[in-house]
Amino acid sequence: MNESWTELEKIDLLRERMGIGYEEARTALNLAQGDVLKALDDLERIRNGLGNDRKFEECGQGILESVKSTLSNISHSTISLKRHDNTIISVSAPLGLALAYTIWRKPGLRLLALVGAVGAAMNHFELEVASNQEYLYDRETGEF
Repeated sequence: MNESWTELEKIDLLRERMGIGYEEARTALNLAQGDVLKALDDLERIRNGLGNDRKFEECGQGILESVKSTLSNISHSTISLKRHDNTIISVSAPLGLALAYTIWRKPGLRLLALVGAVGAAMNHFELEVASNQEYLYDRETGEF
């Protein structure tokens, strides 16, 4: 197996081998804590009616790992306002989300933000969200 598979490549492998959708493959991978072979085994057990032997704590741990992975992805992302490939402003994704939430909670600022968004779109401004971290799977440690 390739030592530097991305999460999407793992999900695609699960989908192809098991004939399942993205969400089911992603959930199986998260529950297996990123281990493709374990996810394949778990999916085979479920398909054969043997999937109920998994302990509740293990499922909870898989969900917790999924939440941690999502939060890590968000914390390593940036939101940039660009025009004609020139960056006007760039902020971390958590700060951008906090600002957007604060603005949305205030009715006066909400209207101003909507007008600003329409004006920015009409003047060809673009909003770009980019991840600053590449997720590669390390087969020896079993981590991304």
